[in-house]
Amino acid sequence: MKTIIIVFALVLSIGLASAQDRGDVFFNSLSGGVEFGAATLKVPLISGFIGFNKPNSYLKLKFSSLSQEMYEVNVNGEETKKPGFSEVGLMFGKRLKLNPNNRFEFGAGVGLIADLRKYDESNSNTLREKIIQKNAVGLIGEIKYIFRFVDGVGVSVSINGNLNQQKSFAAAGLGLVFNSKLIQ
Repeated sequence: MKTIIIVFALVLSIGLASAQDRGDVFFNSLSGGVEFGAATLKVPLISGFIGFNKPNSYLKLKFSSLSQEMYEVNVNGEETKKPGFSEVGLMFGKRLKLNPNNRFEFGAGVGLIADLRKYDESNSNTLREKIIQKNAVGLIGEIKYIFRFVDGVGVSVSINGNLNQQKSFAAAGLGLVFNSKLIQ
């Protein structure tokens, strides 16, 4: 499911790029950022985004993962490490500009979480632990304050959350935002 969302976001980006009269206008409207914070899940959370900005709104592909709880998973005979909890979301938001260097962003959308859990198979004859992935779709939202201190670079403080049937959570973070047109 995560692969489908990522492919959809890439196709959407290509469609947005082809809809522009000039390619440089599209790429000047892109932004990105990374945040570190704490979640109600009582573990550190790292999140990032890629966004397409309009003067008073934005479209954002957001991704988050716990910075711990990595599991060794055997996929097709190869040992790989996967995060125990991750989120991918697509969000639409509005921007409120206070002055040229300060703004608030309010966004909402839909997100997919993937939760890997270990289960002890003590009732069976094997000594191995079983790892099961459970996915859930939920509503995501965020409130973000951005202060631009240099052209194209800003500091952000945000509160966001994911409401779903499996593992709802809220998080607060501090991060950096990069964009050639940070405040429009």
